[in-house]
Amino acid sequence: MKITKTFISVFLLTFLIGYVSVLPTQKVSPKIITVTAIPEKLPMPSIAPTSELETIEEVEHWTDEEKNPYKIKLLETGEGFHGDQIDAKSGDIWLGLFKEQGSYSLRSTKIKIRRVRDDIIDGANGTKKTGKSVDVEGKLKPIFLLKNAGKLREAKITTLFQGLTMDEISEVEESKLIRNETLTTLKKDFVQKYKIGGKAYGLKVIEAKNKNNQKILALILENDGIRQVLHTINAEYADSLGTLSWVGDLDRDEKPDFYFDLYIQENVVYRVLFLSSEADKEKLVKIVAEFWTTGC
Repeated sequence: MKITKTFISVFLLTFLIGYVSVLPTQKVSPKIITVTAIPEKLPMPSIAPTSELETIEEVEHWTDEEKNPYKIKLLETGEGFHGDQIDAKSGDIWLGLFKEQGSYSLRSTKIKIRRVRDDIIDGANGTKKTGKSVDVEGKLKPIFLLKNAGKLREAKITTLFQGLTMDEISEVEESKLIRNETLTTLKKDFVQKYKIGGKAYGLKVIEAKNKNNQKILALILENDGIRQVLHTINAEYADSLGTLSWVGDLDRDEKPDFYFDLYIQENVVYRVLFLSSEADKEKLVKIVAEFWTTGC
């Protein structure tokens, strides 16, 4: 009997030691873990913004010092230009892009330059006439005029889009203007596609930021994996990059060319022509001509 008690005691002691040694290796269900507090020194996780603006290098074409560095000259008809802004003479032959009975053509035309009073420089009651008006022969007015146009020739021109001219808009009540009949405003979220030569080209405006982390608007052209930034503005100064005046195949290479009125700064009208045939490698278009005027 004495031996049996000793045996039972040893057995119980051995069992308890084995049980305790197994405890640390057992799995503990996560359901029984409760976090009651977070130590003060433990950093809280940062929450990333839901949308991060893309950083885009700003594009600038025009400066007061540079004025017009392009070989091709660009002009529009109109009244009351400052004299030094019109580099043309009466009788000169320019290529004009005309629309007639729904058809577009690039053809030669003789321009007429006339001296007029510039109300800002000459004064409303002055006798001087330092301003200039630009016109062409005939009643039909061109969308724009070109001189020293390089490879461009007289021909029928495929046109994908045309907005109203500023003169046409001024003659229509604002309440009656329809989006597809007006110059398309290049505001945030503007998106259009143009199909030509069996391919689709996308033109859009996006919000982005510059290298200084300032919000900008960017005008972007895309096709076949190529993405080109055409123009940018600081969103603090304007809510639009300008207007789209015309899209078509001016150089007849089955790729789109673009004519814009781009926003540069207050009181400046900046017309600019982009051609696809002059594009640099890995680009879609290149600026080839500009025409700018100021109000004062």
